Amino acid sequence: MDFINDFLNTIITTIQGFGYPGVFLAVFLEYSCFPLPSEVLLPFIGLLASYGNFSFIGVIILSTAAGLIGSTLCYTIGYFGGSPIINWLCSKSSGAKKSFSKLDLFLDKYGKPAVFLSRLFPLTRTYISLAVGAVKMSYSQFILYSFGGITIWNIVLISLGYFLGENTDLIQKILKDYSIVAISILVIGFGFLAYKFMKNRKKSSD
Repeated sequence: MDFINDFLNTIITTIQGFGYPGVFLAVFLEYSCFPLPSEVLLPFIGLLASYGNFSFIGVIILSTAAGLIGSTLCYTIGYFGGSPIINWLCSKSSGAKKSFSKLDLFLDKYGKPAVFLSRLFPLTRTYISLAVGAVKMSYSQFILYSFGGITIWNIVLISLGYFLGENTDLIQKILKDYSIVAISILVIGFGFLAYKFMKNRKKSSD
Protein backbone atom coordinates (compact mmCIF):
# COMPACT_ATOMS: atom_id res chain seq x y z
CA MET A 1 0.00 0.00 0.00
CA ASP A 2 2.87 2.39 0.82
CA PHE A 3 4.37 1.67 -2.60
CA ILE A 4 1.08 2.55 -4.32
CA ASN A 5 0.72 5.76 -2.30
CA ASP A 6 4.32 6.75 -3.06
CA PHE A 7 3.78 6.02 -6.76
CA LEU A 8 0.56 8.05 -6.77
CA ASN A 9 2.35 10.98 -5.13
CA THR A 10 5.08 10.71 -7.77
CA ILE A 11 2.49 10.82 -10.55
CA ILE A 12 0.79 13.86 -9.01
CA THR A 13 4.17 15.60 -8.76
CA THR A 14 4.82 14.71 -12.41
CA ILE A 15 1.51 16.28 -13.45
CA GLN A 16 2.38 19.47 -11.60
CA GLY A 17 5.93 19.58 -12.94
CA PHE A 18 5.47 18.54 -16.58
CA GLY A 19 2.03 19.94 -17.41
CA TYR A 20 0.15 18.35 -20.29
CA PRO A 21 2.70 15.54 -20.86
CA GLY A 22 2.32 14.70 -17.16
CA VAL A 23 -1.47 14.57 -17.53
CA PHE A 24 -1.16 12.27 -20.53
CA LEU A 25 1.28 9.95 -18.74
CA ALA A 26 -0.85 9.71 -15.60
CA VAL A 27 -4.09 8.89 -17.43
CA PHE A 28 -2.30 6.55 -19.84
CA LEU A 29 -0.87 4.54 -16.91
CA GLU A 30 -4.25 4.37 -15.16
CA TYR A 31 -5.95 2.97 -18.26
CA SER A 32 -3.01 0.61 -18.78
CA CYS A 33 -4.07 -1.26 -15.61
CA PHE A 34 -1.55 0.38 -13.27
CA PRO A 35 -2.99 0.67 -9.73
CA LEU A 36 -3.73 4.40 -9.97
CA PRO A 37 -7.19 5.55 -8.81
CA SER A 38 -8.83 7.77 -11.42
CA GLU A 39 -11.13 8.94 -8.62
CA VAL A 40 -8.07 10.81 -7.27
CA LEU A 41 -6.18 11.65 -10.46
CA LEU A 42 -8.97 13.08 -12.62
CA PRO A 43 -10.52 15.43 -10.02
CA PHE A 44 -6.98 16.64 -9.22
CA ILE A 45 -6.40 17.40 -12.90
CA GLY A 46 -9.73 19.25 -12.94
CA LEU A 47 -8.66 21.21 -9.86
CA LEU A 48 -5.44 22.31 -11.59
CA ALA A 49 -7.50 23.36 -14.61
CA SER A 50 -9.66 25.53 -12.34
CA TYR A 51 -6.46 27.29 -11.18
CA GLY A 52 -5.59 28.05 -14.79
CA ASN A 53 -2.78 25.51 -15.07
CA PHE A 54 -4.61 23.70 -17.87
CA SER A 55 -7.44 24.24 -20.31
CA PHE A 56 -10.61 22.47 -19.13
CA ILE A 57 -11.49 21.31 -22.65
CA GLY A 58 -7.84 20.54 -23.32
CA VAL A 59 -7.45 18.09 -20.42
CA ILE A 60 -10.73 16.36 -21.31
CA ILE A 61 -9.53 15.77 -24.88
CA LEU A 62 -6.03 14.79 -23.77
CA SER A 63 -7.24 12.46 -21.01
CA THR A 64 -9.67 10.75 -23.39
CA ALA A 65 -6.89 10.21 -25.95
CA ALA A 66 -4.57 8.89 -23.23
CA GLY A 67 -7.34 6.58 -22.00
CA LEU A 68 -7.91 5.14 -25.46
CA ILE A 69 -4.20 4.58 -26.05
CA GLY A 70 -3.73 2.99 -22.62
CA SER A 71 -6.78 0.80 -23.23
CA THR A 72 -5.39 -0.23 -26.62
CA LEU A 73 -2.18 -1.36 -24.93
CA CYS A 74 -4.15 -3.55 -22.51
CA TYR A 75 -6.33 -4.85 -25.32
CA THR A 76 -3.20 -5.85 -27.25
CA ILE A 77 -1.71 -7.58 -24.20
CA GLY A 78 -4.98 -9.47 -23.67
CA TYR A 79 -5.23 -10.33 -27.37
CA PHE A 80 -1.79 -11.93 -27.54
CA GLY A 81 -1.35 -12.94 -23.89
CA GLY A 82 -4.88 -14.22 -23.34
CA SER A 83 -5.85 -16.29 -20.31
CA PRO A 84 -2.34 -16.69 -18.80
CA ILE A 85 -2.11 -12.92 -18.20
CA ILE A 86 -5.59 -12.76 -16.68
CA ASN A 87 -4.97 -15.83 -14.50
CA TRP A 88 -1.73 -14.28 -13.22
CA LEU A 89 -3.51 -11.02 -12.30
CA CYS A 90 -6.29 -12.95 -10.54
CA SER A 91 -3.72 -14.87 -8.50
CA LYS A 92 -2.16 -11.61 -7.34
CA SER A 93 -5.29 -9.59 -6.58
CA SER A 94 -8.66 -10.60 -5.17
CA GLY A 95 -10.11 -7.40 -6.63
CA ALA A 96 -8.91 -8.37 -10.09
CA LYS A 97 -10.36 -11.88 -9.67
CA LYS A 98 -13.76 -10.48 -8.68
CA SER A 99 -13.69 -7.96 -11.54
CA PHE A 100 -12.83 -10.54 -14.19
CA SER A 101 -15.60 -12.84 -12.92
CA LYS A 102 -18.12 -10.02 -13.40
CA LEU A 103 -16.68 -9.11 -16.79
CA ASP A 104 -16.92 -12.69 -18.04
CA LEU A 105 -20.58 -12.78 -17.03
CA PHE A 106 -21.33 -9.42 -18.66
CA LEU A 107 -19.54 -10.31 -21.90
CA ASP A 108 -21.19 -13.72 -22.16
CA LYS A 109 -24.68 -12.30 -21.68
CA TYR A 110 -24.57 -8.86 -23.28
CA GLY A 111 -21.59 -8.75 -25.61
CA LYS A 112 -20.38 -5.40 -26.94
CA PRO A 113 -22.54 -3.07 -24.76
CA ALA A 114 -20.78 -4.54 -21.72
CA VAL A 115 -17.62 -2.69 -22.83
CA PHE A 116 -19.37 0.68 -22.55
CA LEU A 117 -21.07 -0.10 -19.24
CA SER A 118 -17.92 -1.50 -17.65
CA ARG A 119 -16.11 1.79 -18.35
CA LEU A 120 -18.34 3.50 -15.78
CA PHE A 121 -17.22 1.44 -12.76
CA PRO A 122 -13.97 1.24 -10.78
CA LEU A 123 -11.61 -1.68 -11.59
CA THR A 124 -13.83 -3.13 -14.33
CA ARG A 125 -13.21 0.06 -16.36
CA THR A 126 -9.56 -0.85 -16.88
CA TYR A 127 -9.68 -4.65 -16.78
CA ILE A 128 -12.32 -4.76 -19.52
CA SER A 129 -9.57 -4.04 -22.06
CA LEU A 130 -7.68 -7.20 -21.13
CA ALA A 131 -10.88 -9.26 -21.06
CA VAL A 132 -12.14 -8.29 -24.51
CA GLY A 133 -8.63 -8.61 -25.93
CA ALA A 134 -8.48 -12.17 -24.59
CA VAL A 135 -11.79 -13.08 -26.29
CA LYS A 136 -10.54 -11.29 -29.44
CA MET A 137 -13.40 -8.85 -29.84
CA SER A 138 -13.13 -6.69 -32.96
CA TYR A 139 -10.80 -3.76 -32.20
CA SER A 140 -13.06 -1.26 -33.99
CA GLN A 141 -16.03 -2.31 -31.84
CA PHE A 142 -13.88 -2.27 -28.69
CA ILE A 143 -12.56 1.24 -29.32
CA LEU A 144 -16.01 2.61 -30.27
CA TYR A 145 -17.70 1.44 -27.07
CA SER A 146 -14.63 2.37 -25.01
CA PHE A 147 -14.64 5.90 -26.42
CA GLY A 148 -18.16 6.52 -25.13
CA GLY A 149 -17.52 5.17 -21.64
CA ILE A 150 -14.09 6.77 -21.24
CA THR A 151 -15.34 10.17 -22.39
CA ILE A 152 -18.25 10.18 -19.94
CA TRP A 153 -16.13 8.98 -17.00
CA ASN A 154 -13.35 11.51 -17.65
CA ILE A 155 -15.72 14.45 -18.11
CA VAL A 156 -17.59 13.66 -14.88
CA LEU A 157 -14.49 13.28 -12.69
CA ILE A 158 -12.55 16.20 -14.18
CA SER A 159 -15.66 18.39 -13.82
CA LEU A 160 -15.93 17.45 -10.13
CA GLY A 161 -12.42 18.76 -9.52
CA TYR A 162 -12.93 21.79 -11.74
CA PHE A 163 -16.22 23.00 -10.26
CA LEU A 164 -15.98 21.77 -6.67
CA GLY A 165 -12.35 22.65 -6.17
CA GLU A 166 -10.82 21.51 -2.91
CA ASN A 167 -14.08 20.26 -1.37
CA THR A 168 -12.82 16.69 -1.25
CA ASP A 169 -15.46 15.55 1.24
CA LEU A 170 -18.25 16.55 -1.15
CA ILE A 171 -16.45 14.92 -4.10
CA GLN A 172 -16.10 11.66 -2.16
CA LYS A 173 -19.79 11.76 -1.18
CA ILE A 174 -20.85 12.33 -4.79
CA LEU A 175 -18.68 9.45 -6.00
CA LYS A 176 -20.09 7.17 -3.31
CA ASP A 177 -23.68 8.11 -4.17
CA TYR A 178 -22.88 7.73 -7.87
CA SER A 179 -21.57 4.22 -7.31
CA ILE A 180 -24.74 3.17 -5.48
CA VAL A 181 -27.05 4.66 -8.13
CA ALA A 182 -24.97 3.36 -11.05
CA ILE A 183 -24.86 -0.16 -9.66
CA SER A 184 -28.63 -0.08 -9.11
CA ILE A 185 -29.21 1.08 -12.68
CA LEU A 186 -26.83 -1.57 -13.97
CA VAL A 187 -28.62 -4.35 -12.09
CA ILE A 188 -32.03 -3.15 -13.30
CA GLY A 189 -30.73 -2.78 -16.86
CA PHE A 190 -29.19 -6.23 -16.96
CA GLY A 191 -32.33 -7.68 -15.39
CA PHE A 192 -34.46 -6.09 -18.12
CA LEU A 193 -32.13 -7.37 -20.85
CA ALA A 194 -32.20 -10.86 -19.33
CA TYR A 195 -36.00 -10.75 -19.24
CA LYS A 196 -36.17 -9.69 -22.90
CA PHE A 197 -33.68 -12.39 -23.85
CA MET A 198 -35.64 -15.12 -22.09
CA LYS A 199 -38.93 -13.84 -23.53
CA ASN A 200 -37.57 -13.83 -27.08
CA ARG A 201 -36.03 -17.24 -26.57
CA LYS A 202 -39.38 -18.62 -25.37
CA LYS A 203 -41.14 -17.17 -28.43
CA SER A 204 -38.61 -18.72 -30.79
CA SER A 205 -39.06 -22.13 -29.16
CA ASP A 206 -42.86 -22.04 -29.47
